[in-house]
This record gives sequence, C-alpha cells and structure tokens, in this order.
Amino acid sequence: MGIFTKIWKPKNRKSIPMYDSVNRVEKDAAGNYWFLSDLFGARSRWKVYYDMTNNSDKAEALISCTPFFTVVDKIGSMMSRGVPYVVDKDGNEKRTYADIRNILHNPNPLQTFSSFVKQAEICLKVFGYCPIILVRATEKSVPKAMWIVPPEIFHIEGTGKVFRQYELKDIVSSAYIDCNGRRMELEDYEYIIVYDSNILVESGRGADVKFESVSDSLSQPISNWIASMSASYTLLVNGGPKGVLYNDYTDQMGNVALSSEDEKEIKDSFKRDYGLVNKEYPILVTRYKLGWLPLDFDADKLKLHEEDKRCTDKIANAMGINANLFTDAKYDNLESAGKKAYQDVIIPDSRKIAECLSKAICPEGVFIKIDFADVECLQTNKEAEANTLVKVADAMQRLLDKSLITHDEARVEIARYIDIDPDNPKGDFDNNTASSVSSENNINNSKENGNKDE
Repeated sequence: MGIFTKIWKPKNRKSIPMYDSVNRVEKDAAGNYWFLSDLFGARSRWKVYYDMTNNSDKAEALISCTPFFTVVDKIGSMMSRGVPYVVDKDGNEKRTYADIRNILHNPNPLQTFSSFVKQAEICLKVFGYCPIILVRATEKSVPKAMWIVPPEIFHIEGTGKVFRQYELKDIVSSAYIDCNGRRMELEDYEYIIVYDSNILVESGRGADVKFESVSDSLSQPISNWIASMSASYTLLVNGGPKGVLYNDYTDQMGNVALSSEDEKEIKDSFKRDYGLVNKEYPILVTRYKLGWLPLDFDADKLKLHEEDKRCTDKIANAMGINANLFTDAKYDNLESAGKKAYQDVIIPDSRKIAECLSKAICPEGVFIKIDFADVECLQTNKEAEANTLVKVADAMQRLLDKSLITHDEARVEIARYIDIDPDNPKGDFDNNTASSVSSENNINNSKENGNKDE
C-alpha cells in the first residue's frame, strides 16, 4: 500500500469531503499531515518546453517565465502613459466628439483607458495581435463598451482565399470566441484586430487565420529559463548529499530490520544534519554495511543565475527595447533606453492602436490620437537646447561679419531654434544692433534707388 492508504483509511470514503480530490499529502515540521487538493481545478505546473508558436503556450509562459512577464509588463506600463485625444484632420477637438471621448476614457466597466491600452500592448507583444470586442447598439453606432479578448480563445476561420479578394467576408468565413467549450459567434462589426505581425491565411476553408510575431522565436530562451529555475528549485528543496550507495558488507547477519522508532530517529537526525528547509527527505534506512561514493559538484559551476540575465536580454532585444531598463544602469543610460523604447516601440504601436480604433468607432474625418508629451524622458533637454542655440548664434554672427548672409536671413535661421517671429520682432534691438540694421537698410535703399535711376 502507498503512503496515502497507510496514513488515512476512512471507514466510509463518501463521508470524507473531497476524498477523491486529494492529490498529495505533506507533513509539516511539527509532524502534522496535511491532505491537499486543488479546489479550483488543476494546478499549473512548469513544463519542460514551451512552444512559443502556440498561443496557449504563450499564455502559460507569460505566467511561468518571470523575465518574459517583466519585459512585456514594462512595455505595457510605458504604453499606459499615453493620453487619448479625438481630433479632426486639422488637429482640432470638438464637443461633438464627446461620445467617442467617453468610450475611450471608460472602455468598459472594469477598465480605464490606461489599463485598456496597457493590456492591448501586452497582447501585441506576446501574441502579435489584439482582438477587441465592440459592444454596439447598432452596426454604425459608437460602442457602448470595448473588451480585449485573450488571443488564445479568439479564432478566425478563413475561406482559403486571399489574393484576389477585396472584402473581409470573402477572406474570413467566421470569427468566434471559444470560452469554456462554448462557441460565441461574432459579426464583422462586433470585433476589430490590432496586429503587429505577419498574417497567415492557410489554404482550405475552415483553417485558422494565424499571426506570426517576434515572440515566436523565444521558445528556447524561455524553456532554458524554466529549466534553470527548475534545477534551482530541485537543489534547494530536494537537495542534500549526492552520490551512490553500494554494498560494502557481505555478512547476512547485518540484515536486521529496524523498529519504527529507530527509523524515525535516523530520519530526524538526517533532516537536522542535511536538510535545507527543515523538510523530511525520502531516504533509505538499513542495517547493511553500505559504502558511499560521493558525486559532489559545485552548484556555482552550473551558472543557473546567469540564465536569468541571458533570458531577459534576449526577450528585451526581441521586443525591440534596451535591456538597460531592467538593470542598475546609470541614470543617463536609463533615460536614453527609455527614450529609444518610446521612439522605436511604444509610439509606433500606439499609432497602430489609434488607427485601428479610429477606423472602427470614428466617423470619416475624425481621428484618435495617443499623445506622450508628458513622459519625462521625451521632454526637451533645456541645457542641450541652450548649447545648440549658442553654437548657432555664433555661426550666424560669423556669417554676418563676412557679409555672407543678411540680418533678416540670420533671424529666419535662428527662428528654427527659438520661438520668434523673424518678420515682427517684439521690443527694441540694442544700439549696436539697431545701427547695424539701419546701415544695412540704408545700403539696400541706396541700391534700390540707384536701380530706379538707371
């Protein structure tokens, strides 16, 4: 019999609640036995390999792989700094856009715009696309709510036709959500898809339309990280001396059974001497004369801790951001990495999201914009601006002294760097500048008069 039947043998199994759901028995330091079950379904377990071309594995990897979640959550948080605006083609906001602004600020009862757009960005980075359900009163109306659907339960079936088609209905035969075994069919106007990936429409009617993304290439780094964490877990929890036991005693008189008290004493002693977490390790106890051949190794030589950084670097590079965002880099390096992440990843993705939402919920000529002007790392560096202005002004003065440009031409060039009107200066120039300008004007007037006389 197993340990479970030895410890717990109830007379009536039906009288014991959740008897069949108990899947493991553990003993604490005080000697108490705990019968543990999964009250909320199957426990998530680390797998040996994660196939990142599969949406289900991507969703599991996001939970299991800490560097993966850390990187994409950071990108999502950066996207959440954006502020939405609804404008016309000239960039003007109008009161008539109030319904669109309201749905953007409160997409659904559970989310604000910042949390909504963060989830959308995480979906883009992990899956390469983000399905959004639009809850409309009528086909053309502004949605009452918008919900992001986990891509692993969203499906699009293609018609098998692509290149000669110009309408969505000729490419997509059906779109549906597979939720708890129920298939929820969607009309064309009930969903939109924001994507940052390649679209694959397989031949044959009914085949899923798939999206290829950069995260598909992360199967090995994520699986390696899981393996290194599993190894660390094994060393910490199931650690102790490693080696081989061999028989070093040939006299059968040594084969004498131990009492339960003797066995417990030996196990407790072993736990005190070798246990890492005060846990009783499974060991064999015998009176045989045994030899021990140690197979010791230095855990540092496995370099398990280095896999954490390698995995983070590879994921960050694949996502297009600098890994300095996740290290103890200097402030200037962090600011530079953040600015580049916004320029190369966040802002381009925000435009994809804004364009897709504009097409779906805005009338013609109205656009949604996501602005990041308030983000610190994107602010103009005043010191750098001042240094640049000094260099430009010095260059303009040299050109003026050599009569290569006029005063007005110099002002036009300076206006590119500071907010001035070259044609209508505010206030008065100082005496030197005024006399210089007056002399230049007199010269120009003389030339004009001379041309007229001729």
